[in-house]
Amino acid sequence: MLSESGVTLSASRAGYYQWLFLGAAFWNMVSAGATLFLLTDAEFRARMRFPGMPDSISLQLLAACLFVFGLGYYWVSRDLSRNRDLVKLGVVGKPLVFLVFILHALAKEIPVLLAAPSVVDLLFGVLFLEFLVRTQSKAQ
Repeated sequence: MLSESGVTLSASRAGYYQWLFLGAAFWNMVSAGATLFLLTDAEFRARMRFPGMPDSISLQLLAACLFVFGLGYYWVSRDLSRNRDLVKLGVVGKPLVFLVFILHALAKEIPVLLAAPSVVDLLFGVLFLEFLVRTQSKAQ
């Protein structure tokens, strides 16, 4: 049994959460790379009917933020009792990513296919919330 944030977790539950945050770290870092690789590729943007010309500074800033959040999720995976505020940011941010993509898809500004991967972000947001609720300290 592991004690995390004043709550005792079984080794299997702690292992599950470690893999959850490691997976989120990987997802963010892959998303960062895809942002730089795909969204700066004119042929990909044309095939996906992506609007406008790429703004390299914005894409680089987006990729940097995705990478930094991925690093934060990696830190959470290494010590589940620390960095809970990073998880809270994910609970808010990941569903917002989904919402932005879905709204743009519904407005037919981007193809639904481009918005589909954001479902993974929504799922991570829900699972992060479950982590926070399940590991909430009784002293809080």
